[in-house]
Amino acid sequence: MKRLLILLTVFLLGMEIPVSAQRPEVGTSTAVWGTIPTVGQLRQARADGIPWVEVAVNQCYRGVPEEEQIPRMKLLKERLDSAGMQVWSVHLPFSRTLDISVADDSLRAENVAFIAKMIRRSCEFYAPQRLVLHPSSEPIADSLREQRLGNAVVSIRTLKGVADECGVELCIENLPRTCLGNTPEELVRIVDAVPGVGICFDTNHYTQGSIAHFIEVAGRRIRTLHISDYDFVNECHWLPYEGLIDWGAFLVGLREKARYDGVLMHEVKKLRRDGSRTSTRDIAAGFERMCEDYSELNQTMP
Repeated sequence: MKRLLILLTVFLLGMEIPVSAQRPEVGTSTAVWGTIPTVGQLRQARADGIPWVEVAVNQCYRGVPEEEQIPRMKLLKERLDSAGMQVWSVHLPFSRTLDISVADDSLRAENVAFIAKMIRRSCEFYAPQRLVLHPSSEPIADSLREQRLGNAVVSIRTLKGVADECGVELCIENLPRTCLGNTPEELVRIVDAVPGVGICFDTNHYTQGSIAHFIEVAGRRIRTLHISDYDFVNECHWLPYEGLIDWGAFLVGLREKARYDGVLMHEVKKLRRDGSRTSTRDIAAGFERMCEDYSELNQTMP
């Protein structure tokens, strides 16, 4: 009997648990606090049921003197550790000029070198599981798009090498308007040109089609998320259920078709649609509702 129990245990441990049977976990970008969060704010997030964060490195970079960048990154690391928060991902710096696809070779090399430096620093301080990278800035003219796509792929190939050295997965984010990666087809073309690179699916940024279509095309390449709601016109970064996304259907597609089993990372504005302050309790409540909607839909599926 004892031998039978041991064999049964070994068998069960060796089975792959379906994604649909696993409860997802929730996270938030540090950008929701506007500035580097305090230990108290981070502890409140944990108390509200949010154990994961994405470090928005722009809080330590954009508009910050170079001599203050590393101290700020260290300060955030200390606060995250004090609050017991886990880092799922780091959103690498971005701006209108910090573009890895620009036509000017010397400027592009300078931008890639800076991003490479920030990858190493981010991995040293935060040890994330994912890195999120923008493939371009904008505007991009149609006549230059192919050139910019080629430039982005070359840059991503270099940065993938740096990420590999650090033991972290690089993910390219879909972007709106004229940015590179504004359709799933184009984004798949970019990441497939650099094997081992994943996709960060931002639910706000695909305005040319449905979320279901994006998931269908991107599939298992989706390796991390930026979750927020919008009006299907342009990015809004509202809390889930403040816009038009069907969140139960989103989770069904994400988990059943893309087989995504990572953190449901939220990237929402610090102000709600009605102008009130976004709280981590709001994010946690939306997450619970999302899970409930998913469970109800899942039960009705054949």
